[in-house]
This record gives sequence, structure tokens and C-alpha cells, in this order.
Amino acid sequence: MAEVAWADEAPPLGLTNLVYTASAKSLTMLFVTAVVLESAFAVIFNWRVFLAYFDAKGVRTIVMIVMSAIVVFSFNLDVFASLLAAFSLSDPGTTAAATAANLTREVGSHTGPLSKTITALVLAGGSSGVHNMMYALGFRSNRDAETTTRPSQEEAWLSVSVTCKTVDGPVQISISKLDAAPDGITPISLAGSVRFRRPALKELLMRNLNRFPQNGGYVVEPDKIYAIQAVADKQGDPSMQMVSPGRYYKFAPRAVVDLDIII
Repeated sequence: MAEVAWADEAPPLGLTNLVYTASAKSLTMLFVTAVVLESAFAVIFNWRVFLAYFDAKGVRTIVMIVMSAIVVFSFNLDVFASLLAAFSLSDPGTTAAATAANLTREVGSHTGPLSKTITALVLAGGSSGVHNMMYALGFRSNRDAETTTRPSQEEAWLSVSVTCKTVDGPVQISISKLDAAPDGITPISLAGSVRFRRPALKELLMRNLNRFPQNGGYVVEPDKIYAIQAVADKQGDPSMQMVSPGRYYKFAPRAVVDLDIII
């Protein structure tokens, strides 16, 4: 392996050129493997049948952990042991060949089920997680813009869950933006929701059929008045429609609100 030439300064973290290059190679391999796994499983995670039955975030995590463990143990991809060996190498050797041999022996002394499990968990975090780790360790000089799952300052997210008492499904959800609230109505300004129970495991893994939208949130504008209602056919009498009482709200910037409607 050719050594990396460094101008006017030693490699970051106090490593020799060869050890630094070996560590960078291991992390790059992990990054490429993460990208390949993400691309391979994108066809499943974006499959209409998968999206219809499973919560994307809940089940995807389990699948990626299992498959990452299979890849790591099958191909002996123990990057965590390689990094431990690089940082704890006491005798780097006087030549490149000696350093490589000492590094290989050091990796063998650190590798095992625990280090491979840690490598699998890092791999399951995806390419963005590996990229951030490479940045933190100094193997990359810049960081890409981080993605966020929160709404921007110019929007808020809303979801509506429905419990049917006097109606038959399907239930239609009406979300209307108003110029002004009806006379005598003062819209409530909302910034978030608090629930007093933990979600069941089934709710975390399977899609919620009584929730709109089933994943994520419906985007609304902050500080605007919205009327929210549910409409459905009356139980046993599809010729008559039942409409829930109107709810009038404003939403704070970046608010994430979950509403429950009983109809």
C-alpha cells in the first residue's frame, strides 16, 4: 500500500502515514458498503406493498441491522477492530512492510463478536452516519449539510387520528385554510402534542390505518387559521353522512401536532 504524502504537517490524530491510510481505507470501505446496502434495499423500502403494511422507519431499522450483521460476519468486515488497532498500535515498525504486519497482528487481537456487532450497528446507520464519523475522526475536511426530520421555520406538520364510534369507514379528513375564524370562535394556537402513553410495538412497526397521513405529517402554514373536520357515512345508513364538529387552530412555526377525532 502506497503511503499518503502530507505537505508541511503530520497526518491528523498523530498517526503514521501508513496507519492513517489503512484507517481511511477501512472507513471508505464501510461507507461504500453502506451506500450499496441502501441502494439494494431501496427497492424493498419503496415497494408499494411494504409501504402499505409497515411503518418505514420502524421496520427499516430492524432489516438494516440484521442485514448489516450478516454482511459484517460473512465478509469479516470488522472496521471497529481496524480502528482500535490503528489507534493502539504501540510498535509502528521502521518500514512500511513492518508497520503493515504489526497492524495486521493488532487487528487480529481486537477482532471478535463484540467489535463486529459494533461495526454492524454503524453500518446499519447508513452512509450519512459513516460520513459523519469520518468527519469527526478527521478523515474528511468538510461535512455535507445534515438532513433533518423536523419542519422548516416556514411550515408546521399535522396528523389526524380517527376513532369511529357512529360511522363506517372510510373517513374523509377536511383541512381548510380560512381567512378568518367564524364569529365567536377564537382559534387555539398549537405548538405540539403530549401523549400520556407509550405507543404499542405494533404501532411502531405497522402503519396506522386510522391516521392521516399514515407516515409523516401534513404540511400546513404557520400562523394561519385552519378548520379541521372528519366526514364519513353513518353506521348502517350510507345515505346519511356524519360530520365531526369543526376544530379551528393556528400552528406555530415548526410545530408538530397530532390530533385525535372521535366521530
